[in-house]
Order: sequence, then C-alpha cells, then structure tokens
Amino acid sequence: MIDKDFTPEEKKATLGLAGVFSLRMLGLFLVLPVLSIYASKFPEATSFLVGLAIGAYGLTQAFFQIPYGLLSDKYGRIPILLFSTIVFILGSFLAAYASYEQNIHLLIVGRFLQGMGAVSSVVIALIADLTREEIRTRAMATIGASIGMAFAFGMVLGPWIASHFGLGGVFVFTGILALISVPYILWGIPRPKQIIHHEDAEFTSSYLGTVLRDKNLLKMDFGMFTLHMGLTAMFTVSPIILSKFIDVSNIWKIYLVMFLVGLTIMVPSTIIAEKKGLIKEVKVIAIIILLLSFGLFAEFENSFVLSVLAVIIYFSGFMMLEPIMPSLMSKYAPKHLKGTASGVFNTAQFLGAFVGGAVAGFLMGISEKLVFLFLGVITVLWLLLVLTLDIPKKKA
Repeated sequence: MIDKDFTPEEKKATLGLAGVFSLRMLGLFLVLPVLSIYASKFPEATSFLVGLAIGAYGLTQAFFQIPYGLLSDKYGRIPILLFSTIVFILGSFLAAYASYEQNIHLLIVGRFLQGMGAVSSVVIALIADLTREEIRTRAMATIGASIGMAFAFGMVLGPWIASHFGLGGVFVFTGILALISVPYILWGIPRPKQIIHHEDAEFTSSYLGTVLRDKNLLKMDFGMFTLHMGLTAMFTVSPIILSKFIDVSNIWKIYLVMFLVGLTIMVPSTIIAEKKGLIKEVKVIAIIILLLSFGLFAEFENSFVLSVLAVIIYFSGFMMLEPIMPSLMSKYAPKHLKGTASGVFNTAQFLGAFVGGAVAGFLMGISEKLVFLFLGVITVLWLLLVLTLDIPKKKA
C-alpha cells in the first residue's frame, strides 16, 4: 500500500500508526478462539456470562470511539491516544488477574475496560492530520491490511499461548503488546503541525441526522452490525463445539486452514466486486455462504468433520464481506459525510460484537442449535435488505 507517492514523513506516520493499531487489534483477536473454552470452566461461569465476557469490549468500544475522536480535536491526538492505551493495558492485566483467579465477573470488568481503550477514531484523525488528502485513502488501506494480518496471527497464536500459559497468559501477552506501543506513541509518532477536524475522516455531530436518514447507509449499518454479531457469536460457540473433538492446543490448525482458505477466496472476490462493478452480487453470494455455514452447524454440530467444514465455510463468507463492506458504505456517502457515516458504521460494528457475544451466550445455555437458528434468521433479514440496496452512483 505504501508507494513512492508517500513522503518520508507520511510513510513513517502511516507505518507507525498501523503498527500501534495492529498490536492493539492482535491483542483483542488473540482471545477470540479460546476465551469461551477456558472461561466456561470458571466456578461461577454461566453460558451467558461467558458470552458477555467475549462481547463486553464491543459495548464500551462503541460508546467511546466517537467521543475519543472529538476529545482529540480539543485536547490533542497524542494525549487521548496515550490515555486510551493505558486504559486498555489496565483492562488487559485485570482480565489476566481475573483469569488466574477464575473470576468470571472480574473478567467481564476487564473486558469492558479493554473496550474503553478504543483508539480507532483517534488513529484515523491522526492519519488525516499527517497525510495529504490524495494519499489518505491508501494510508487508511494500509491500516486495514495490518488489521487483517493481526487477525490471522491472533487465530494461530491465541490457542498456542493459551495451551502453554492459560487464558491469563493470553491477556498478559495482550497487555505487553499494548505496552510496547507506548514508547512509540510518546516519542515516535510525528506531531501534526496543526490539529484540524477532517469531515472526510472524522465524525461531525451536525451531520448525524443526515446520515441516519439515508436508507442505504442505514442498511449498510445493519449489515455491519449483523456481520460482527455473527463473528462474535461464532467465536462464542464454535470453539466449545470444536473442543469436544480436539485439544485446545491443536485448534490453531483449524483456524489456520480457515484463514488460508478465506484469504484465497477474498482476493479474487474483492477484485470481482470492485473492478467488475459486481459488489452487490458478491455481497449476496457471501451472505448465502454464511447462511450455509449456520445450517451446517445447526444440523451437524456433533460431527467433527462437518463442524470444521462449517467453520471454514463461514470464514470464507466473512472474508468476502469484510473488505467490501466499508468500500460499499463509502460509495453511498458524499465526501463531507464520509467521516460521520464511517463513525456510525463502526459503532454498529462494535455493538454487533457485544450483542453477538451476549445473545450467543444466553442461547447456548438453552441449546447450541438455537445460536445458529438465531443467526440464520437475522442474516436472512440482512439478505433481504441487501437485495433492496440501490446501486451506488459512480463518482464523476
């Protein structure tokens, strides 16, 4: 993503902030494949509390990401970025302590604190301050690519760390990753010459009503909510299903295959969607793939081979959708509304993560099959909304 059009200062800022953000996201992704397996064994744990622990960070992240961006306009990017990082570190170490003590309630508090360490809006604002408008999209894409890599490493490293050091070890490692970024935040990040509110990258409160009245943007928000609700729900229930057949130390092998297959499908599907102008068609196919995976899980949750197949199919659909969703959303938003539309879109994503964990945990206490039936119903509704989306107008 970084090319000769970037100045040395822009390159340094983009790569540095991508590193800070990816380290944070890696810490969050590390626990996804293993949290439900370990937390479900805590003395006072219930399925609902386990699901709440998985999704808790999404609720506070949804509430704090926009305010942090606005506060960074007033008090400066670096102070808010540093503050949120410290909060995340505290939340990580509290979650580690709770894991060693096997205290599910304290673990939930730690996860809420992790979510309070939201940095996405501040990082985006800082990138906007430090890059020219003509290369800003590529700088954002670099950060997006780094998050994808963090997800891949998280899926593989999380189970390995947990098998050697327990769930507490995963959270300690998460806290250490965030600590590593502190010196760079203090001394490495270039300071912008001036802090400017960028409407194309940041949330602007006066535009909120306009964004919320746009039917296409609302459909996109519901879609992002549903996609990440499904992701968190899947990582609430699928690790427990897989752990019935395979030791947790070997689960990473399944997730590695899952990621490689998903990546192989993602690249050509994204090219077809963007270059051939078939973004809506690719989206419909990907949602149908998600529905297929839910059906497989609901019918064959007691079969190891078919459960693994369901995980791989699910993630293939997810990887087809994840890169094109923000792209499609931006096509519906005029330039001056992009920052606000993106803020609402990201808030919907984080809320989806919270609801996915909490609802999946609650339903899992009744029947694992109910989780997939619930996801199927909501995803069918999403599919119907996608079919009614207007084709985005091409920019002149």
